[in-house]
Amino acid sequence: MNSRQRVLITAPGGYDKLQLENLPDDAFMLGGKTTCDAQSACPEGHVAVQVHGAGVNYADICIRWGLYGSYKRFVGYPGTPGFEFSGTVQAVGSGVAQFKPGQKVFGVTLFGAYATHVCVPASQLFALPSKLTLDEGAGFCCTALTAFYAIDRLASSRKGETVLIHSAAGGVGSMLVQLARARGCTVVGVVGRRAKATVAFGAGCDAVVEKETGGIATKAAGEISWLPDRPTEPLAGKNLATALETAGCLVGGKVRDNTPAVGPFNAVFDANGVATLRMSYNLLAPTGRLVVYGFHSMLPREGGKLGLVSWIKLAWDFVRTPRFGPMALTSDNRSVMGFNLSYLFDEQEALQESMKSLLELVNRGELKVSTVTTFQLRDVAGAHASLESGLTTGKIVLLC
Repeated sequence: MNSRQRVLITAPGGYDKLQLENLPDDAFMLGGKTTCDAQSACPEGHVAVQVHGAGVNYADICIRWGLYGSYKRFVGYPGTPGFEFSGTVQAVGSGVAQFKPGQKVFGVTLFGAYATHVCVPASQLFALPSKLTLDEGAGFCCTALTAFYAIDRLASSRKGETVLIHSAAGGVGSMLVQLARARGCTVVGVVGRRAKATVAFGAGCDAVVEKETGGIATKAAGEISWLPDRPTEPLAGKNLATALETAGCLVGGKVRDNTPAVGPFNAVFDANGVATLRMSYNLLAPTGRLVVYGFHSMLPREGGKLGLVSWIKLAWDFVRTPRFGPMALTSDNRSVMGFNLSYLFDEQEALQESMKSLLELVNRGELKVSTVTTFQLRDVAGAHASLESGLTTGKIVLLC
């Protein structure tokens, strides 16, 4: 079997569009489409890496579906997805002094990480700390940087605030929980099913709300207690909002306020889209910040491709997605913010500052990848299906 391979998305579609392709001898992926012979002629300022693992992100699935704007703009089809990786330095270009062949590293790339060999600018690469394994390093950067940008650059969350984090057992969600705890915030997490509550509490949640039933859990002396105990009673959105408000007041030491449009949370982090956006906004306290970084509830959880029904649902959900006008935001004293890191690769100073802060937390033992599930590169379709299902916790990594 060829020792150099990449995953190629031949065209937008289902799992059948994920093809494993051999790379030429000595070739390294340089972004999502081109390659270079970095072993013998590494470009100036670049580092060639033999990849151990590549992190799988929901954005990669959107790329496969043809829904990711920056991929279509910067790469197009056919091309290779993937934003993050870990591995071993093979060669360095001129002007690079901080990395040496044989060194364990991890980093980010503007696509192309689903490959056995990549070449990236040295500014996008970091020495792997001793507290992270190569598996963990492969799944660290995107989730950690997303969470850090959301909580530091946008929400500016600080000690004494109460925050709500949707999908608290997921990759970004569990990072947000840890970062909020490190800042001295009180944290309420939302999970899709009770089995995920253990992961959310392990990341540092003070209370967890199960989305389907509205059950509220707290943890004392290592034991998780659910109140009320309604494991089989589905709740409408209004009742879920009540459960979230109750949980926020419970752990935040606040009295429930029946004044319209006053919630208990100083910040809410939401990647669900239409399913929870309006509710998230209504749960904000005055001066509260809603940070949006995805729209997962608008997309299918099984089947692997967007059929006619999925497109109709997507269009209907787009129409139903809340709009927040500047006049309402002003009178409500609230903020709504969103971002996409794939458009921020030119912000190198911000990348360096963010990673410095994140690695300090890692070295102090205050930040980690909660769980890692691995798939072989040849089973990339299985990795995508697993992430689409919504049943995973932590991070999925392709072993290359």
